[in-house]
Amino acid sequence: MPVLKHQDFGADCAPEWCKVTGGICGMGIWSCGLDGKVEPHFHDNEEFWFVTKGKARIMTEGEERIAQKGDIVCTRMGEEHAIWEVLEAPYEHVWIACNSRGRGRKGHLHRGVDQPD
Repeated sequence: MPVLKHQDFGADCAPEWCKVTGGICGMGIWSCGLDGKVEPHFHDNEEFWFVTKGKARIMTEGEERIAQKGDIVCTRMGEEHAIWEVLEAPYEHVWIACNSRGRGRKGHLHRGVDQPD
């Protein structure tokens, strides 16, 4: 369940691994135009995107999906994810990283260079 639609909102609908127990280790806003892309990467923490504007073709859990205004994207620690293409601009999401563990590395990590625990 990496993308939650409006009808899925509610604490009882969130995946068990989404329970925040280790605190928030980072947050910010990512916004772009039609040329916005983010390379495949992973983190040593869970990451959640709250899409506030636009629509994008993303990859998470090894599958392509569409995330749009009002959706929440849930990404597990070590799970590779990316933004392939912005379909409706401007695109913007607020991101929150939490439950940092593993090696506790910060930022975008890449397969073949940075390996999860």
